[in-house]
Amino acid sequence: MKFVFCMLILLGIVTHARAREYSDTLLTVRAVMIQGNLTTKDHVILREMKLKPGELITEALVDHDEKRIYSLGLFNKVELEVKPEGEEADVLVQVDERWYIFPYPIIGIRYRDFDKLYYGFGFVHTNFRGRNEKLFASFAFGFDRWVSLTYRNPRLTEDDVSLGFEAKYAKLQSLSVETDVYDQTNLKLGVEMGKRLGLYTSVGGWINYDVWEISEPGLGRTVSDDGRDAFISVGGNFGVNTRDVNDYSTNGYSFVLFGSKHGFGESPVNFFRYGFDARGYTPIYDDVVLAGRTFANFAGGGEVPKYQRVYFGFLERIRGYFKDGREGEHIAGGSTELRIPLLMPRYYQLPFEFVKEFSTLRYGLYLGLFADAGTVWFRGQDVFQRRWFSGYGAGLHFLLPYSFVLRTEYALNMEGRGEFVFDLGAAF
Repeated sequence: MKFVFCMLILLGIVTHARAREYSDTLLTVRAVMIQGNLTTKDHVILREMKLKPGELITEALVDHDEKRIYSLGLFNKVELEVKPEGEEADVLVQVDERWYIFPYPIIGIRYRDFDKLYYGFGFVHTNFRGRNEKLFASFAFGFDRWVSLTYRNPRLTEDDVSLGFEAKYAKLQSLSVETDVYDQTNLKLGVEMGKRLGLYTSVGGWINYDVWEISEPGLGRTVSDDGRDAFISVGGNFGVNTRDVNDYSTNGYSFVLFGSKHGFGESPVNFFRYGFDARGYTPIYDDVVLAGRTFANFAGGGEVPKYQRVYFGFLERIRGYFKDGREGEHIAGGSTELRIPLLMPRYYQLPFEFVKEFSTLRYGLYLGLFADAGTVWFRGQDVFQRRWFSGYGAGLHFLLPYSFVLRTEYALNMEGRGEFVFDLGAAF
């Protein structure tokens, strides 16, 4: 199994995607014009583009800019048209805006497990003030209960400083796989700031105040003996993202390096975390794509309470052991996929226009062949002596309108046990 995991790492970090260079034009950009953005400000679109006045126009750059703009999640359709004017050309960006304001009922599953149902009501504005600002408010009941408010501004200042804040009060059921499920209450207040250093690179930092309360204190459930932990956390990250379409990538790569410190001053909480997440996507034959991911998250310092441990079987999954919970202080894993297009992404225009924002639909279909591997462990344990769990299989990946991805897959694990996987979103 160690050999399988090593192979996954080698496949997982797919470096720069193959660049397709074109020399089919010697035209340079004279001006960039935008049509269709009734709500979205021009600068939100322009900051994603490589094609700027004076830039040589190539088919690769046209394709790049179309996909980067689409990845904003603000448009149903994005098309770039080159209009020659002598030795120069105007670039016309035509967008079809989505519906941005959604009051909605909440009915969902926690940690991708259909036995963990929650329900409630929420409100989201995905393009607040036309500046790609995100505003979320929600409350829910069921497996987990919460009320929350979140705001994200990706461009607070002209030099691309971002700002966000979050306030949340939740009653959650524990993730622990070692003990019975128990209730825990969490109050979280957080602020984050970031800086975009170019088209692909960004840095960020955050500070949170957390209060965790357990009605029945137990060993390791909280650091404090009375079942109440209150502490400040600070963290930061550095990231690079050249992916073409974020919801289902077929070209480019991303890398995130992060670290955080939890607990200061008189708080008994005193530990830190650090790790990375690397993903790559490269075409290997026509539109067939080899995709890979490798990641790790480590802990150090003092005691790590159960609510800050890491898990497989919840947010992170190994297909073949999809619902099997595994718990530890450290986690590492890798995945690789071969993404074979059966129906390349395309658009369908409804013959009638009841609501304009829902009349242009993007869809596609891929066959995915995959392999996953990973493990969790505690300090004092030898990771190379731990059992590495792995699974492999195949499935269909449906690309649906409004950036939804639906996966139906079948996986086999190390014991030869098979399982069907029904999941939302790309695996990575």
